[in-house]
Amino acid sequence: MLPPVASLSGGLTVAARRANSRHDAAWKQFFALSVVVEHLLRGFFPEVAALLDLDTLRDVSGEWVQDGTRRRGDSVWRARYRDGSARSLMVFLEFQSTVDAGMARRVLRNVGMAYERARRNGVLDADGRLRPLCIVVHAGVRAWTAPGAAWRVAVSAGGEVASSMSEPYAALDARRLPREHLPARNLVSTLFELNGIGAVGDAAGPLARLGAWLPGLGVHVEPVRAAYAEWLATTMPTLFPGSDAAAMVERFTGADEEESMAVTVLEERLQRQLRRERRDGERRGIEQGVQRGIEQGVQRGIEQGVRRGIEQGVRRGIEQGTRRALAETRVLLASQAARRFGPSAVARVADLLAGIGDAEGLRRAGEWIVDCATAEELVERLEGGQGA
Repeated sequence: MLPPVASLSGGLTVAARRANSRHDAAWKQFFALSVVVEHLLRGFFPEVAALLDLDTLRDVSGEWVQDGTRRRGDSVWRARYRDGSARSLMVFLEFQSTVDAGMARRVLRNVGMAYERARRNGVLDADGRLRPLCIVVHAGVRAWTAPGAAWRVAVSAGGEVASSMSEPYAALDARRLPREHLPARNLVSTLFELNGIGAVGDAAGPLARLGAWLPGLGVHVEPVRAAYAEWLATTMPTLFPGSDAAAMVERFTGADEEESMAVTVLEERLQRQLRRERRDGERRGIEQGVQRGIEQGVQRGIEQGVRRGIEQGVRRGIEQGTRRALAETRVLLASQAARRFGPSAVARVADLLAGIGDAEGLRRAGEWIVDCATAEELVERLEGGQGA
């Protein structure tokens, strides 16, 4: 997520607020699936998940948020305890792209309103209690520094989820969770990885690993696939403005079933992409170079400044365009490998492709995808860097 643009008055511009709203809505839509919330609890709050009968997990957002005050980021889930005690846990989810210093106060207010509505409707637990677990998922660039966050949720011996007025919510700072500590085979972990990538091509690894185990979700596969597609379509253009990120991810995930495996097609597509990126880079470089050249020319002479500015801009534009073309080509090649050899080995292939930094090397990799009889042979060639 790019940093929001501040207005002259110090707040967010209208465009920035709209972008943040779309970002938060995309996360909320992803977490509108019960299987995603289940993965969140099992993977990141296992002690809490162990208390619950997650087969009873259901979305009660419309029932538990105060009339007239519901925000787009609000999401509320309810699950019964598995011990037969008639207790239930209310999971309140908030999705943030920016740091909200007043989050603790807002969480306490929302829980208070939910309690009042539950009391009026007679849906509190049998002992008259509302048991909340409030989770803030932060996906922004800046670290989450708002007060009141609990970074670990404690569970008492009697199975009660601990909370306090001073730390009323648990925080998950998606970009700062170490990748090696993320739960494996977890839908939320994959989302956190995608949210933290540095280039379009870096999406290949997380998506390949997801593809290897996603079919095991059975009836949840299609809704999950659709949720990822919507999240990517909304978030990727914000993470990488001007790139063809959504289309590249769509091709990688196999939406284009008629795409040829022929090496000639790969070569032609690579060359077309490189030429297009060079042209775009030259154009952007000239525009930037002229502007910078004019500014420098005030001091050193307009003619000399424009010339040097154009030369530097063209060179930088071509370099940026080439890097982007190589990244998107890696995604395409990983897609071809997935279709040829299946999803089980494609994560390793994607990692190896990430180490190839030139168009000629990627062209050879495209030939090997067609020539190799097995995924093991392809991995061996990529590791050795030779086609013999």
